[in-house]
Amino acid sequence: MRKFIVSGAACAALALSACSDKGADSDGDGKVSAEEAQKELSSGGAVAMKPGLWEVKIKFDSLDAPGLPAAAKEQMTKAMSEMSVKSCLTKEQAENPGADFFGGDASSNCTFEKLNRSGNSMAVQMTCKPQTGITVASKMDGRFEGETYSMTMEQKTSGTPMGEMTMKGHIEGRRIGDCPA
Repeated sequence: MRKFIVSGAACAALALSACSDKGADSDGDGKVSAEEAQKELSSGGAVAMKPGLWEVKIKFDSLDAPGLPAAAKEQMTKAMSEMSVKSCLTKEQAENPGADFFGGDASSNCTFEKLNRSGNSMAVQMTCKPQTGITVASKMDGRFEGETYSMTMEQKTSGTPMGEMTMKGHIEGRRIGDCPA
C-alpha cells in the first residue's frame, strides 16, 4: 500500500503545464480516457519543468481511518509523515508529456475523472484499483515552475482490511541536479 501511495504521488507530482482551460474530458462523458489525457498533456508544448533529477517530498498532514486500531494508526501516521523519493525527468518526458506521469504503473489500473492544465496550474482527479477490492480516489491541485512545484493532495482508500481511510497532504518537488549518467 505504501509503495502505491509513494509511486502514485510521485508520478502525479511530475505534472506539467500550459494546456487548455477546458480540461481533458473532450467528449463530456465524465471520464478522461487515456487518449484524452495524452492530448491534454501534450497540447501547449513542452512542460515548464526542467529535465533532471528531482527530489519529491510527500507529507500527509492528516489520516482519518476509523477502523484502524490506535497503535496501527500511530505507526502509519509516523511512517507517512514525510516520504522522499528521487526520480529523473528526461528531456523526452519534458518535451512529450504522457498520461503515464500519473498513477504509477499500468498495474495500478487508474482512470481519470478530471485532468486540467492551465498555465502552470494542474488539477487532477483519478481513481486507481491497484488490487482486487481496493479503490484509491485521489484529488490533486498544484502549481509548477521550472525547478519547483507544489501540490495539495487528498486520497480516499476503500476496500482495505482496515476499512476506509482518508489522507490529506502536500507534495513539494525541486530539481536537485542532472540525471545520473
